[in-house]
Amino acid sequence: MPKKGERKKTKTQNVCIIDGKYYYRYSVKDPATGERVQKEDGPYATEGEARDRGVIIRAEILNGTYIDKNKKTISQFADEWLKLYGAMSIKGVSKDLRKSTVNLIKKTLGGLHLQEITSSKYQEQLNKMRDIGYFKKGEDKPTPYSKSSISNYHTVMRMIFKKALELEYVKKDITEYAKVPAFEQTVEEIEAQDELPKYLEKEQLAKLFSVSSESDKEQPYYSQCHRILLILAYTGMRIGELLALKVSDIDEINKRVSVTKTLYIKGSVEHYKLNTPKNKSSIRKIDVSQRVINVIKEQIAWKNEYKMLNRKAFLVDDGFLFFNEKWMMGYPLHPAEVRAYMNEILKKADLPSNITPHSLRHTYTSLMAEAGVELAAIQQLLGHKNDNTTKNIYLHVTNPKKRSAVEKLDALMDSVN
Repeated sequence: MPKKGERKKTKTQNVCIIDGKYYYRYSVKDPATGERVQKEDGPYATEGEARDRGVIIRAEILNGTYIDKNKKTISQFADEWLKLYGAMSIKGVSKDLRKSTVNLIKKTLGGLHLQEITSSKYQEQLNKMRDIGYFKKGEDKPTPYSKSSISNYHTVMRMIFKKALELEYVKKDITEYAKVPAFEQTVEEIEAQDELPKYLEKEQLAKLFSVSSESDKEQPYYSQCHRILLILAYTGMRIGELLALKVSDIDEINKRVSVTKTLYIKGSVEHYKLNTPKNKSSIRKIDVSQRVINVIKEQIAWKNEYKMLNRKAFLVDDGFLFFNEKWMMGYPLHPAEVRAYMNEILKKADLPSNITPHSLRHTYTSLMAEAGVELAAIQQLLGHKNDNTTKNIYLHVTNPKKRSAVEKLDALMDSVN
């Protein structure tokens, strides 16, 4: 029985046997030292396989296209890429999504070397995710991955291999021509394409404010959340943008609010981060009404009074307009607090339970459209150049007005007869 690590010669030059397996032995120049370094490629089941691989390696060395496949596995390089990605100051939510996708890549392809996976193998993997999927805990049948999950998977793999190509770990990008497999749409999905996002009609919004105001009187703690609902509905701001606001972002004289950041909290509130807004167009100065300014002034006065009464309990005060007042006093208010409050008010007001703080952004769009504000102006106030959701809501509200205008022509001509 051969000893562990024992080497034997074979009939073919540069092919040896180590622990009963065949390896092709060769040498390359170390680019750092200039010295020749001996390497072994394998293992292979037969001497012929090792010899054939040797022919390819020699050709790659002569052509200058040789890359040592033992340097990186997909799993190893994915971790390396994730660190590079995180160093780019990417927003927290995006970073979390990328991290979870990298874990899935490591689970499915991580054991392969970067040079081992081919374009066809990668496409097979994408197809397998749709056709077979994965096993959920406690279930006997696999669940196919969703189209969005496969798209995220493919996006991250493309980013990983683009960086690997840039760093010369691979000779080609095997993801370049791969496609996310097609999904057959269900009847429900086709019908859902024409559905509008949830928002409140003006009568419903008035009821929301009324019930919220009554709760405010019953439980003064909710003063902040009541004012948050008002500002969200009257400005169309995202909840993360509003909770990231500091008193210094408010221009009471010119009635403007500066949106330059968004709040991100994962876990406990003391680990909050202030990220840049969703996109470049989200960085903006919002013109607000006197009503919004009055609500903001109420909040500032209330905060100052609350802080004086609880000054010994305040841990920090980083100048946030809305702050955590129950625990970790002085830190920014957690979005979950607002969502919980809104759910309670919706229930009391007998309004649809699927309305969220973000729904007030859509409500703002519908009310502005009903008030006759042009689409371009609404988009600018919301902080995006071209959003289909906003456009669909706008058309839904304004189309009846256009229909009414057309009918007026008939009425005009009928009056002549």
